[in-house]
Amino acid sequence: MNANPPRNSAFTLVEMLVVVAILGVLLALLLPAISRARASARATVCRDQLRQMVVELAMYAHDQKGRYPHYLGPAGSSFGDAVGAGGRAQGLVYWSSKLIPYGGTRWTNRSLHCPGYREAVLEPHEKGSVDRLGGYAYNTKGVRAEKMNGGLWGLGPILFWRAVPGVDAPPVTESQIVAPAELLAVGDSQCKVGERGGSDVWGCIKLYGSPLEEAPYLNRHGVRDNQAYVDGHVGSMDPGDLYNPIRSAALWNRDHEPHAELWAP
Repeated sequence: MNANPPRNSAFTLVEMLVVVAILGVLLALLLPAISRARASARATVCRDQLRQMVVELAMYAHDQKGRYPHYLGPAGSSFGDAVGAGGRAQGLVYWSSKLIPYGGTRWTNRSLHCPGYREAVLEPHEKGSVDRLGGYAYNTKGVRAEKMNGGLWGLGPILFWRAVPGVDAPPVTESQIVAPAELLAVGDSQCKVGERGGSDVWGCIKLYGSPLEEAPYLNRHGVRDNQAYVDGHVGSMDPGDLYNPIRSAALWNRDHEPHAELWAP
């Protein structure tokens, strides 16, 4: 007869609780690092896509004798994209459609947009409005106060905007851009938490008195949004700075001037 029977090798309840506690601590330490790595990967893909868009813009401008596309411009092939509908926008072609022959894709293709953007991707979506919803936007307005007209300082104005009464807005040419390395071309669309999506009409628009003024910006790939400049380089900024004309106005305007008269409340 064995005087020393073998001990039970199973874990005790206390040992199990210790193991669970250790695993919980390790998971708590790893999750933020995993989240940061995923955000960094999304940001990298986003930057690459914006860089490609600027290449396509440059190719288009080269073929058009130095002229950049309007946000919404002369009628022609839209390569399967929706065109402007109603009023002065009828039949006009969107900026991103002009880039399809140079490697771009249709607006409703999710692969065109930032991988961190989960909100709506829509072609013209509201009666009386020409903008679309999506992850990226084109420097249409430059800097100006909300609902204020005057001054066409962005890269791609809408054709029927009027700088001179009765005269359609001409396309911006390469010779009009004072500092290509300091003029925003395309970037993450402006979008705040609670909005349906970001408009692809882009500009430094101070939302004075708007309910959205205090709402937080959408976090797609960290706290900074990505932007591509006309010369092809890509940067990132805190959207609170990007859309604050006091800090960024000159970056939006082709003459590299702040034009404070257009954004003062």
